[in-house]
Amino acid sequence: MSTVSVILPSCDSEQWIAEAVDSVLKQSHQDIQLIVIDDESRDNTVAIIERFANNDQRLILIRRKHRSGGPATPRNDGISIATGEYLAFIDSDDVWHPRKLELQLNAMQAYKLNFLSSLHKSFQNVTPDAQVFNQQELAIQRKNHYQLISKNWVVTSSALISKTLFSDIQFNQSASYVGVEDYLLWLQLHQSKDIKSAVLIAPLVFYRLRDDSISSSKLAMAGKVFYLLSHYRYLGKSLGLSKYYFFMRYALLSLLTRLTRN
Repeated sequence: MSTVSVILPSCDSEQWIAEAVDSVLKQSHQDIQLIVIDDESRDNTVAIIERFANNDQRLILIRRKHRSGGPATPRNDGISIATGEYLAFIDSDDVWHPRKLELQLNAMQAYKLNFLSSLHKSFQNVTPDAQVFNQQELAIQRKNHYQLISKNWVVTSSALISKTLFSDIQFNQSASYVGVEDYLLWLQLHQSKDIKSAVLIAPLVFYRLRDDSISSSKLAMAGKVFYLLSHYRYLGKSLGLSKYYFFMRYALLSLLTRLTRN
């Protein structure tokens, strides 16, 4: 199988970073390059990462000298030096299923995909046990731009993407997009006529719920999404009044998700 470059931004992540890094290095698919870009951490994050790097040459630590204020710049730094055929992303507080990359690579090659995300399980304190999957449980759902703008189904830590799609695009580094810079990039990638996108219907990511995270504030996130839709251009044109339609769909689907979760 092909090499995967895994990009992990870190910033003051000493509470969680070891579990995130460990879940990447212990993947069943071992042909990886783990690029950790530290955004000027002021706690013990770097020391923890260095202990891993001293024992595993697949881990590359890049230390930024100036804090960027969001994950976009560190992710772009990682993309610029990635050598893998595929790019994967993981946030410093998330955890991967031990077979995440293996199962996704199998699906991408079987269905000739170049963008594949997966389902996830949310948790707060104790990481859930990794589920065992049989082949019948590993179905995919193909996706397109319209479905994505109606609802962002891509958890960043679940994305596995062919690097060829990043030839002329990167995460938006503007402070205005912090919290939705990933959603914007997914939308832009799905404008390509070459995109072959799907979701693997299996929870391969354990997504940590934190009170201090950007996405934990529903109202703040709603404002970010509305800003994105107001400035987003599809094939060179603004959404116009359609932005209100898509925003209402976002709000309704978010409410339904919250109600079913409770």
